[in-house]
Order: sequence, then structure tokens, then C-alpha cells
Amino acid sequence: MGPVNRDHSFNLNKKEKKLALKSALSVKATEDKIFIIDTFEIKSFKTKDLFSDLKKFDYKSALFIYSENGIDKNFKLASSNIPKISILNQKGINVKDLITFDKIFIEQKSINEITKRLS
Repeated sequence: MGPVNRDHSFNLNKKEKKLALKSALSVKATEDKIFIIDTFEIKSFKTKDLFSDLKKFDYKSALFIYSENGIDKNFKLASSNIPKISILNQKGINVKDLITFDKIFIEQKSINEITKRLS
């Protein structure tokens, strides 16, 4: 007999997923690692300009969560070349990303969408 392929994955209930997201967000909030920003618009697409702005927050890694309206083209271009920075739509947030990234930057518009999703 040879090896047999088995599926060892398991599914989580929707309530458990919501609870995990809520608890991960609350842990980051109590550690003061969540920042709410009006918009992610920047004047130029230069990486060094965005990098100098981010140095003020003393980050190791950063996650930027934007709303359904999309993200500024200049911000996307400037952040694409900075290591340990990720941009994510609010629909795609998960517990793994919230735990692995040091600082979380959330756009103001996406806060309402996230609270609707988690309520």
C-alpha cells in the first residue's frame, strides 16, 4: 500500500471567525498599534516621501487597510517598494495579517464597513 492523500483541513464557524477578528483588533487597539487615517492620499508617488512619513510611527512592519472606494494610485506606487508593508482591502482582513504586522493603519471610511461586518 502506498501513501494516501487525505484532507486534514477543517472549517471554522462564521461566529468563531468574527470573534477571532474582534479579539485580534482589540488586542492591537489596547497595545496602541492601530492608527486611523482620513485617507491614504499623498502628493507624489516617490517612495522616499512615504518612507519619511512612516518613520514617524517607528514601525517594523505595517498593514494599510483601505475602503471599497479604492486606494490612491500615488500611495500604491510609493508603498510597493518599501519592505514589510502591505496594502489590503477591508474585505480581505484576517487574523493572520492582524497578528503578523506590527502597526495597522486603517482608512476612516473602512472603519464603518468593518464594524458592519463584525456586528
